[in-house]
Amino acid sequence: MATTVSRSSRSRLVGAFVLPLFVLSLAFAAASHAAQPTVDYALGLSPFQKNVDYDRVPADQVKACTIKMEKEGGLNSWVVRGPRGEVLRAFSDTNGDRVVDRWSYYKDGAEVYRDIDSNHNAKADQARWIGAGGSRWGLDDDENGSIDAWKVISAEEATAEIVEALRSREASVFTRLLPTNADLQAAGFEDPLLSDLTARVTAAAKGFAKLAAAPANTLGAQTRWNNMLAPQPGMLPAGATGVAKDVTAYDNVVALVDSGEGKTGGAGQVYVGSLVRVGDAWRPVDLPQLPGTQGEITDAAGFFSPRAGERGAAEAGGQESEKIKPLLAKLREIETKLSTADPAARRQLAGAQVGLLEQVVAAADAAEQPFWVKQLAETIAAGVQDGAFPEGIKRLEQLAGAVAADEPLEAFVRFRLASARYAAGMQEPGADVAKVQAAWLEDLKQFVEKHPQAPDAAEAMLQMGISDEFSGNEKEAIERYAAIVKGFPDSPSARKARGAARRLDSVGKPLALAGTGLDGRPVAVESLRGRPVLVHYWATWCEPCKVDIAQIRELYAKYGPKKFAVVGIALDTDKPQLAKFLAAKPIPWPQLHEAGGLDGRLAEELGVLTLPTMLLVDAQGNVVDRNLVITDLEKKLESLIGAN
Repeated sequence: MATTVSRSSRSRLVGAFVLPLFVLSLAFAAASHAAQPTVDYALGLSPFQKNVDYDRVPADQVKACTIKMEKEGGLNSWVVRGPRGEVLRAFSDTNGDRVVDRWSYYKDGAEVYRDIDSNHNAKADQARWIGAGGSRWGLDDDENGSIDAWKVISAEEATAEIVEALRSREASVFTRLLPTNADLQAAGFEDPLLSDLTARVTAAAKGFAKLAAAPANTLGAQTRWNNMLAPQPGMLPAGATGVAKDVTAYDNVVALVDSGEGKTGGAGQVYVGSLVRVGDAWRPVDLPQLPGTQGEITDAAGFFSPRAGERGAAEAGGQESEKIKPLLAKLREIETKLSTADPAARRQLAGAQVGLLEQVVAAADAAEQPFWVKQLAETIAAGVQDGAFPEGIKRLEQLAGAVAADEPLEAFVRFRLASARYAAGMQEPGADVAKVQAAWLEDLKQFVEKHPQAPDAAEAMLQMGISDEFSGNEKEAIERYAAIVKGFPDSPSARKARGAARRLDSVGKPLALAGTGLDGRPVAVESLRGRPVLVHYWATWCEPCKVDIAQIRELYAKYGPKKFAVVGIALDTDKPQLAKFLAAKPIPWPQLHEAGGLDGRLAEELGVLTLPTMLLVDAQGNVVDRNLVITDLEKKLESLIGAN
């Protein structure tokens, strides 16, 4: 192995501006060959953060490596290449002051991690895992080499950090994950739920040291995070008690671990509980639980399956709580099994899950019943949609009749019934798609007429607007989108409707669309004026998108980036899967990506509803086609490029 420069030595040298590899070489490389840094020294530098999986070079191969000044991503960089020419490191000057302020590390030729000096004082203050390395983005405010807060971290990575905190017994690793009161407010919480969550977070921070030191914490030096086990995330809707705007959260999250040569060996698990999304970071709100410690830890409420008796217990005297507790325990067992069950087992488990929820609804007091009715309706509808509970249509009809006296609750159930009917119809062998869609649209129309103020009316109108748009009835679609924005201005459906209306009216107008590429660099469509630009919305799970990419690649090679620019907008929600795809099949044009997929900002800004979606912009920056199909692209390009 190449000699490794210690973290403390590196920080001291960079801080004193006497590190010749960076400060002197970038300043005087053109004038003095003697300033050339050595490969051995460059390979000796290591990331400030732990647990970075990057390529290390065996000592006997160091002599076959090279280092030279190159343009890496348009930046002046010292690039270290391996024996096969693959990039191993890139040390870059991002602001043109001839001092390195970004230290990049590579795995299999692709960048996976970078240390960043964002304030250009020769000290790293940010750490980013990118590409196949993950999506974490940490901030080191005091520039001491330790992350103080997370700007971006996925749910999976948050659970891995919790495992690392328990394994290392470092409380700071856990507490930097916890949300502040301001974070919780920004996420969308308000009192009384805000105060409750703040108290739970405070208790979690105080209790971690005791938990980490407990005999039950058998996570040893060889323990490694394996995976996150959780049901799908849920949405706390704006207007619910303690919720000012929509909040996305997980309940019943479990981190699976491999104990390796630790004290117990084999596999294990850590019960994480609930995670809430705050901006681009997922955060826990409670202390994790380990086998053998549950009795010592508060049985905190989940967001979607609260422990019985938390609400209404005073009025019910605790009797209802005792009835529900064993039912909730069984539900948690089923939720854990569902994630790994085969289709036959899923059908059996789904039936048991619905039966238990029906018992919970019957046992709950009046204050809790609406919550559990909604949980029941959501569960049945999900079971119908994934084919695990085909008899759910009848159960939803019965449930809608049972709650008919409560108009908001009936509306909630009726909308899920309409969606379930549509899903079941589409699953029928030899289904008449046009007939099924017509029936669904009629259900939605009746729903909006009967429940015009229901929150789900916005989504129903959006689906009707989408149908209008793709049927060529664009005037009706625009009117419907406008009605959504007017009647439900703060709803997710309104964001989509607003963007869709903008897209439909975009031809002949400049396209203002910008974001951050997967490589961390900003990309703006407006900055590419002077050549036609294709904006391509796609995802790795969209097979037609991959066909488009192959043909776009041919045209990109034919015309070259100086005559034809492409901006890809990847709407994958699974960023590691996207990184894996791009590592196997690199795409030469920039790729924008943000969390949320089709529900994220990049899709909502133009109301992108289906994939692939392509817009073509001329050299002056104006949209010439807002619904381009791949078969027309070459002809359109010939017209635009010939015109220039």
